[in-house]
Amino acid sequence: MNLRQIEAFRNVMRLGSMTAAAEVLYTSQPNISRLIAQLELSTGLSLFKRAGVRLIPTQEGQAFFQEVERAYVGLDSLKLSAKNIRNLGTGRLRVAAVPSNGLSVIPRVLKTFTDSRPELTVSLHVNTSQTVEQWVKSQYCDIGIVVHPGDVSSHQIELLTQVPAVCVLPSTHRLAKRAQITFTDLEGEVFVSLCHGDGTRSQVDGLFEQAGVERVMAVEAQYSAINCEMVALGMGITLAHPLVARDYLHRDVVVRPFRPDILFPTYVIWPIAQARTKLAEEFVETLKAFYRDAFDSDER
Repeated sequence: MNLRQIEAFRNVMRLGSMTAAAEVLYTSQPNISRLIAQLELSTGLSLFKRAGVRLIPTQEGQAFFQEVERAYVGLDSLKLSAKNIRNLGTGRLRVAAVPSNGLSVIPRVLKTFTDSRPELTVSLHVNTSQTVEQWVKSQYCDIGIVVHPGDVSSHQIELLTQVPAVCVLPSTHRLAKRAQITFTDLEGEVFVSLCHGDGTRSQVDGLFEQAGVERVMAVEAQYSAINCEMVALGMGITLAHPLVARDYLHRDVVVRPFRPDILFPTYVIWPIAQARTKLAEEFVETLKAFYRDAFDSDER
C-alpha cells in the first residue's frame, strides 16, 4: 500500500468514478483501475463492486474510506502547521508581562499584531517579574516584558523603552494647577504606593529618601492601575508610567510631569537563542513601534 494508491481510492470515492479521479490526478482511467486493484490486493479488502461501468463501494470500502479521511484531516492540519511555522514562526505566540504592561499596553499591541494575522493564536500571561522570567526560561512563554529584570543573562535582555514617570493627582488637589510636580511638592502628602518588594517601589522610595522628602505612606497596592484608581477616588497622589496614567484621564484626575525625571524602563526577556521565534521577533518590533508612536505624539 502506498500514497498513490490511497489518493486514487480517495478520489474515486469522493468523485464517484475512475474517469473523474484520473482527471484530478492527471493520469489515465486504466492507471486508476490498476492502482485500486493493487490497493485491494495489499489490504486484503474488497473496496468496490463493479456494476458495468459503475463502481459501488462495499461496506469494507466505506469503512476504509472513513479511516482514509481521518488520516487526511491530520495531513491537512500538518499542512496548516507547516504554513504557520514558515510564515509566522510557530503559529502561536505566548507573551508574559508584568501588570504595568500586561494590563494596558500589551493588549493594544496584540490587537494591532493579530489584525494582520487572523490565523494566529495568542495568549497573554500576567504576573510578577520573577514569574515572567521563569516562564521565559522554561520556554512556557516565547517572550517576557518586565521593568526590573532579575537573574537573566545579559544576552537575553533588551531595553525596549525608558520613559519618565508622571504624577497622578485628584483633580481637586491643591497641586493640580501646577505645571509640573517636584519631590518637595510632595512633602507630607498622602502617597499611594506600590507594595513592598516591587522593584519600582524600591526605586521611587530610594529617590525620595535621597531628596529628604517624607510622604504619608498610608495606602499601597500591587498594581499601578489600582493606584491610579485610588487617586481617582481621592485617596492620595501617585507616580505612574505615563501609559498607565493615560487610561485614567477620563476620571477625576490630572497628570503632570514629575521633575527631576524618574525613568521607568521596560525590557524584553528572550529565551535561549535556539528558542527565539520569528513570530516573537515580529511582535517585539510591533511593540517598539507602539512605544515610538505613543511618545512621539506626546512630544508633538
